[in-house]
Amino acid sequence: MSTSWPDDVFANEQDPRVTIRVFQAKGFPPAVHPAEPDLFARHHAVPGNEQGALAEARVLIVGAGGLGSWTALALARSGARQIFLVDPDRFDRTNAPRQLMFGSDLGKFKAIALANNLVDHMVAGGQIIAIPLPFEQVVREFALPIDVALFLVDNNRCRFEGIRFARRRQIRAVFAMMSGDGQRLHTFLQGSTRHDACLHCALPNLNEATGAPCAAATITSCLLAASYITFFTHRAVMGWPVDVPQFNWREADLLGVAPERTATVAWRPICPTCSTLR
Repeated sequence: MSTSWPDDVFANEQDPRVTIRVFQAKGFPPAVHPAEPDLFARHHAVPGNEQGALAEARVLIVGAGGLGSWTALALARSGARQIFLVDPDRFDRTNAPRQLMFGSDLGKFKAIALANNLVDHMVAGGQIIAIPLPFEQVVREFALPIDVALFLVDNNRCRFEGIRFARRRQIRAVFAMMSGDGQRLHTFLQGSTRHDACLHCALPNLNEATGAPCAAATITSCLLAASYITFFTHRAVMGWPVDVPQFNWREADLLGVAPERTATVAWRPICPTCSTLR
């Protein structure tokens, strides 16, 4: 682990070294014999896999809880080498059943504790930067060098800030949310161009003023959501397999009350959020 500050990572008006931690991951040991298979040999036959693109991608994860922690683990294991974690909250006892934390993490900032827990999972090596601040503050104070952003939070204000951030940067963004009982999940991949649908296009009734807290959640729903989020992140970075229909919306119900569904949400010219960003 290192707390050194790489000068080319951020541009900030104030000295951030007291709160931000930079963790270096060594990765798996190199092969000791030429006959040993490549670390990601089982990925090579996966349709659409571009391991080099994932290794070079700079991934921002906003929210280090039930969705963000397992998604970060999946990305670190699948070969991501540059991950930024943003979350101002601290771990408490109710987080333990569904989030990647340990007893020693109680009371610690989620972003920092999670980054520390992920270091040994970053099999390709790389860097994890933990920022225990609200996303709105991070946007104001830092110039984040990001290629794809994931907004895995339980409040609409941050989601709308994420919509605008990604659209201004012209980068892809992934959003995820669960129902109040934690049994139904929705994921959405926002495109990078002004003619791509934004989250507000997909959910016209989404209200920026409401909190939309996660009332109930289990590790089952968190892991399922993380798999969908990771898939969308891989597509945002690697592209889609040839001759496979693309979609930007996916939902599932753990109880099977409603069927799993994928869809392609189109840009809405009357979307109030999109119209303000043109």
